[in-house]
Amino acid sequence: MNDVLQLVSKHRSAIMGFAILWVMLFHLRVPTDLAAIDFFRSIGYGGVDIFLFLSGFGLYYSLSRKNFDIKKYYKSRFFRILPEFWVVLSVVFLAQMDFSLRSFFSLICRATTLGYWIGYRDESWFISCIVFLYAIYPIYFRLFKKNGMKTSFFFIGAGLSLMFIYALTCILCYNNKNFGGFIILTYARIPIFFIGAIFGHWAKDGCNIELTNKLKKTGLSSAIIAFIILIFFMNFFHSKLQTCSLAYLPYIVITPVLCILLAKFFEKYKTVDKIFTVIGLMSLELYLCHIFIYKLFFEFIDFLDKDSSNILTMLISFLAAYVLYFINRKILTRRTNIRIRP
Repeated sequence: MNDVLQLVSKHRSAIMGFAILWVMLFHLRVPTDLAAIDFFRSIGYGGVDIFLFLSGFGLYYSLSRKNFDIKKYYKSRFFRILPEFWVVLSVVFLAQMDFSLRSFFSLICRATTLGYWIGYRDESWFISCIVFLYAIYPIYFRLFKKNGMKTSFFFIGAGLSLMFIYALTCILCYNNKNFGGFIILTYARIPIFFIGAIFGHWAKDGCNIELTNKLKKTGLSSAIIAFIILIFFMNFFHSKLQTCSLAYLPYIVITPVLCILLAKFFEKYKTVDKIFTVIGLMSLELYLCHIFIYKLFFEFIDFLDKDSSNILTMLISFLAAYVLYFINRKILTRRTNIRIRP
């Protein structure tokens, strides 16, 4: 088991490259008219589950170091995210040309990530989510070292409980309407984040579980069943289950298996691994750029056909992400003297 999970650690950046491309495909404003690609696109929100699984996985490695320093941890994590986030928010704010008091208040709420928690509908919800999870992870880690797997089960159970409470509230009290805005997207992803932490523990500290053929078949069969359930959800109950968070449940089973399969694929195909690794290293920048570029600029290119508009928004996103990635590295490495990790 440990050898297999070491592959996930080795190819973590490449897997993140796959995840961000999947998310970007999911966010495309228009379909491609190719059934297989459009279905793959429609379930692309699973890329976020991959990100959070790998985040929980990687943070276990970071906090397990002998020279771990809590101040450096928070400094490196937040300097990795917030400065770029603030730059993009500022550009978007200026581009919208709305300098009203309400607009300034909204900007402050989004920049502090507090707006997300008080009901603002925000495309950058993932930043608020990951900042929160980064903030509480050291608490989880200390409890895990003290109490072992009980801590993981508690946090995963708490996340699942939030999902079901939210779902029942939507169904029974709000006629299956989303009453909490984008906060549903965090409730739905808490379990997979801490499942990633468990896999990080197994990869870092060793795992006595022998990866037998029976265990492989069980894991793969569970993921296939979860995928069939996901297809069933998408075809028959998509809008209802999406509203109440239950559409995200299959990825709790699918994500770990998918990450392992991707790691094996990248181990076999080195050239593909290198390409996706480069993309993965810019995954945060790509996320920040493409969610706002689609929102701001898509209306200005409606004279193009669907394929051309999709390709153009993708290219602009990559160009903007590279510029943001380059500038951020130059500023942070000189001013903070910290090593920024994706």
